[in-house]
Amino acid sequence: MELKDIRKGLSLSTHTKMDSAAEDAAESVCYPDEESKKATEKAMALLLHKDRTAWELKDRLFRAGFSEKASEFAFDYVSRYGYINDLRYATCYMDYHKTSKSRNEIRRKLKEKGITDDVLAEAFETYDVLDEGTVSAPGIMNGDIDMEAEDFESADPEMIALRALLRKRLKGREATDLTYEEKQKQMRYLAGKGYPIEKIRRVIG
Repeated sequence: MELKDIRKGLSLSTHTKMDSAAEDAAESVCYPDEESKKATEKAMALLLHKDRTAWELKDRLFRAGFSEKASEFAFDYVSRYGYINDLRYATCYMDYHKTSKSRNEIRRKLKEKGITDDVLAEAFETYDVLDEGTVSAPGIMNGDIDMEAEDFESADPEMIALRALLRKRLKGREATDLTYEEKQKQMRYLAGKGYPIEKIRRVIG
């Protein structure tokens, strides 16, 4: 299921201020022409339906028949008031899909949505910092608490996603019950989904 509104991650107060500022500006904005006004209204309508990347919004405006000039005006307007932000989109997308997709698949999906390599790198760095805060306490990182490797695995979002996908494919069977050929088949499938081979081996056994 695709995330319909990644902006839900924003606080209510942030949304209220952003909506209020956009509405106030909309009343006094000076459109260069009628097409730019319609393009801006179209952009706002698209973003009210669901959050989008910059590339997705520009593509939708282009397919709607707006000129490059009108599309750029509309894009600048929604960017100015925070309605579109690729870094925010990518970070929230990662958080939403962390237990259902591999990191490589998440990266591939975001690139398909037009997220640049620079934004991806920053988003993964930002997400990893946030994720470490929820997965590992400082005492654990410093070695003050004894924690088994399997405990770290159980807290790894990618391992959670990998185990869930394998359970779905095995339909009630255990990985230990698979023949050598069946294990090889499952490993090829999971590798094709972007999961690291060392994690696949630990899950399949």
